[in-house]
Amino acid sequence: MIYIKSKEDIKNLKEGGKISAIIMNDALKMALPGVSTLEINDAVEKQMQKLEVRPWFKEIDNYLYATCIAVNDGWVHGMPSSYKLIPGDVVSVDLGVKYGKYYLDHCWTVVVPGEKVDPSVDKFIETGKDALNFAIKSFVSGFRVGNISNAIQTTVQNAGYSVIREYTGHGVGIKPHEDPLISCYGTKGAGQLLKIGMVFAIEVMYAIGDPEIVVGSDGWTISTKDGKLSGMFEHTVVLTENGPEILTI
Repeated sequence: MIYIKSKEDIKNLKEGGKISAIIMNDALKMALPGVSTLEINDAVEKQMQKLEVRPWFKEIDNYLYATCIAVNDGWVHGMPSSYKLIPGDVVSVDLGVKYGKYYLDHCWTVVVPGEKVDPSVDKFIETGKDALNFAIKSFVSGFRVGNISNAIQTTVQNAGYSVIREYTGHGVGIKPHEDPLISCYGTKGAGQLLKIGMVFAIEVMYAIGDPEIVVGSDGWTISTKDGKLSGMFEHTVVLTENGPEILTI
């Protein structure tokens, strides 16, 4: 079921989205050499408590952390650990804020500073940002879900990379995961009709090499099978009468 959000729902989601953006920005500032991914997670959890929101990731299958943090070939659902970041690491911070009864989803990928960024890595990161931007611009009343998916796929593949196929973006807001599923690949004009009041977690999930994945020994961390870099960019977005509006910014 696709939930059409009311004005009151959207008002609360906007408030929660602003908080999510603050938390995300502070978390990304911690992505520095010598800082462990667990330290980033713990700081996020403390800030969530301070700002009176909750980490809804803990509602999913007894997951223990406020964030998922993936490094380099780790792509999604990375469990925070004692691993200390080094210059040049590619880090994806994924967090879910629960504001009152409302759910928001947000992820961003950065490179740990300390050395000159390889131009090929910089291009990879910028492609993910571009793909998310084009996907959001395709979230238009009267279009279909496939338009969003196709924007992701074409942007990523035209840059020479591959999209992950096993996981998807999704509706969000009333529940952490709602219909529809929003794949990173698809056909324009296919799928559910987009309507004003829909709220989506639009996710760009992609890899620099082969898209085949493996599950880590922790049972959570998903990595690229070929060991090459992966990335993820995600915003929670509402479709308004004036077009798509990013909430987690």
